[in-house]
Amino acid sequence: MADWKKVIVSGSNAELAQLSLSNLSGQPSEDTVLTINDSGVVGTRENAASSGTSGSSGSSGSSGTSGNSGTSGTSGTSGNSGTSGTSGTSGNSGTSGTSGTSGNSGTSGTSGTSGNSGTSGTSGTSGNSGTSGTSGTSGNSGTSGTSGTSGTSGTSGNSGTSGTSGTSGSSGSSGTSGVANIADNAQFRVTTAEAADGELQAEEKLTFNSAGGSDGNGLLTVTGDVIITHDLTVDGTASFRNTENLLVKDRFILLASGSQTVGDGGLVIQQDVQDKGEGYFFDAGTTRWGFSGSIDADDGSAAFAPDAFVSAVVIGGSGAFTTASVASRYNAKGNIFVSSSQDIYIYS
Repeated sequence: MADWKKVIVSGSNAELAQLSLSNLSGQPSEDTVLTINDSGVVGTRENAASSGTSGSSGSSGSSGTSGNSGTSGTSGTSGNSGTSGTSGTSGNSGTSGTSGTSGNSGTSGTSGTSGNSGTSGTSGTSGNSGTSGTSGTSGNSGTSGTSGTSGTSGTSGNSGTSGTSGTSGSSGSSGTSGVANIADNAQFRVTTAEAADGELQAEEKLTFNSAGGSDGNGLLTVTGDVIITHDLTVDGTASFRNTENLLVKDRFILLASGSQTVGDGGLVIQQDVQDKGEGYFFDAGTTRWGFSGSIDADDGSAAFAPDAFVSAVVIGGSGAFTTASVASRYNAKGNIFVSSSQDIYIYS
């Protein structure tokens, strides 16, 4: 029956029951016998046969019941050396004797600001002849007037150099509808602006194919290093190839994230075949960690049978924490329990 079995080591106490010896070699004689003294020390006794049943002083010995000296003689059945004697079968030193084989043991005025001569009066700054008047700087014919420098037909006017239809206007060379030169143009290349002349550059090492990718939703390819100064969120599958050393700051790595069912999982060290190799993994079927030399990491749905299991060690914290207190998942073959008294048990 599977249970915790105590391991007998030096210094531990043992309780043995139903002890038996098998496959022993033949015993032509009873010269050596096992003995246990009053202190529980086990030892052997040599030359035990001479006082035994068949010994020279035993029942059938030369001096026994059938011996030459008769039943009641000194060497007879009841005699000192006889069957019931001190050295006989039932005697102190005999087969059944005390030392024998079977022995014990987180202001509007006229001249005011708005008056006739005031700032805003007829002759004032904003009057008809004033700075902002009809003939003034900002008037119809002034610098900013309709025909002025900034007027509709002026340099910056609608038809001027910078106007809507001018060189830099919406429809001009550099305008919204103008034509820009693209250097090194090629299919799928992403363009970037050159600060010096406004020419666009089609980048050879930055491409985007709107119909590419594994699911046809686009494929952005960057040839070279990428620096991301904020968070990177991958809503899909992230694959890392040719990584020499993986440095992870987090203390824990969560595998099978999002899983709603139990299943196997672990680490695989590839050997001579791609994606296949030696595995260290959790076997859901037995709720134990194990090893396997034939795991296929590309087959994420498969369940694997361990070639061997990792042995768990349960430490007893107090005298009341015995083998009966061990969680049932650890009651599995090969696991070890160490009691508070340092006794060692193996589940088998």
